[in-house]
Amino acid sequence: MIELYHFWSSVCSVRCRMALEEKRVKWTSRYIDLFKFDQLKPEYLALNPDGVVPTLVHDGAPVRESTIINEYIDAAFPGPALVPGNPLKQARMREFIRKCEDDFDAIVKLTMVKYILPKLRNRWSEAELIAQAARRPMRYYRDIHARGVRGEITSEELAQARATIEGLLDRLETILDPGPWIVGDEFSLADIAAAPYMFRLSALGSDQFWSRERRPHVHDWYERLSARPSFQTAVSWPDESGGGYEEVGLRAKALT
Repeated sequence: MIELYHFWSSVCSVRCRMALEEKRVKWTSRYIDLFKFDQLKPEYLALNPDGVVPTLVHDGAPVRESTIINEYIDAAFPGPALVPGNPLKQARMREFIRKCEDDFDAIVKLTMVKYILPKLRNRWSEAELIAQAARRPMRYYRDIHARGVRGEITSEELAQARATIEGLLDRLETILDPGPWIVGDEFSLADIAAAPYMFRLSALGSDQFWSRERRPHVHDWYERLSARPSFQTAVSWPDESGGGYEEVGLRAKALT
């Protein structure tokens, strides 16, 4: 029994769905609606005390944190290898994933202001959002959500976040020469780790980040990446809350 507790637009959920699809693992969806704060319900906190998604549950045993989940998926199930056999390539893969985790986190600030808060404000009052933020077990999310609600994420912070993203994309442009993947000729968890962040940036307007003229290696890599069936399934997962969703056009644009 393989269950994934996830949310449709969560970047970490996307990368785990993509890994499961690459390995051709049959899994059961357990939907956690982040806009309703399902992640803070006691029954979910019993599985994931940090109150974040995703969580993989395999035969009743939970596995947490998307990068750890993806290594578990690769090791636990048959299918195409997602971790290179060469130890040096393994090191390069993990180096990039770590850099990805450190620097692409800047996207959280951009999406908090441009996407998440407008959605939350359609459902909750400011007082309710502050109260929900205070319930978050992890200090990072507790702080950034509360600061976002109070309007304390400054334009200077957003500019620095963008500069951080630009720096990582410059590094990726160098890594992908000659490519075709982040660790050379083998598609790996490094490509999967970056995929949902790239999709999120693409939805914000990919031409400003990796046009063929500006970053040709990143441009061509993202075309290869977004053509994979696993990517298309992972990023197009529907809202399972029953209320429908408003992002069809946004996702369709990002897939083209």
